[in-house]
Amino acid sequence: MKTSAISTFKQLHHSAGIFLLSLSIIGFLTGCQPASVEDPVLLKNTYFEMVDWHISGFGIINSPVAWVRIGNSNKVPIKDMVLKYVTYDIEGHKLDEGTFTIEETVQPGEVKNFIELYLGLVDLHTEQLRVELISVTPADE
Repeated sequence: MKTSAISTFKQLHHSAGIFLLSLSIIGFLTGCQPASVEDPVLLKNTYFEMVDWHISGFGIINSPVAWVRIGNSNKVPIKDMVLKYVTYDIEGHKLDEGTFTIEETVQPGEVKNFIELYLGLVDLHTEQLRVELISVTPADE
């Protein structure tokens, strides 16, 4: 009886481990995808402008810091605005790319400035930055 209980416990423990590992992998993989709803009409009716940017860092760790302006011409509020950024060196060679999500809400007809957005860590030789708005999500009203 004691051996049977230990064997059953080991099987349950092994199964639980596999289940938790599977959940972790699924969570990681879905976390790598944008959480926004792809809606081309919402995106088309959203104005985006990069007003200014600079590099912040001490020559060891660099991050582009952007000031962007977003206007919402949709009939619904928007949130989770995903920006794609690409950095280049002085000769125009691509260095880094990544995404940054602005989690705030922009109401219909509203234009909002988002200043001091630390986009992410980039190469020390970054001299140029391109930023574009790639997706938005409708916000709960």
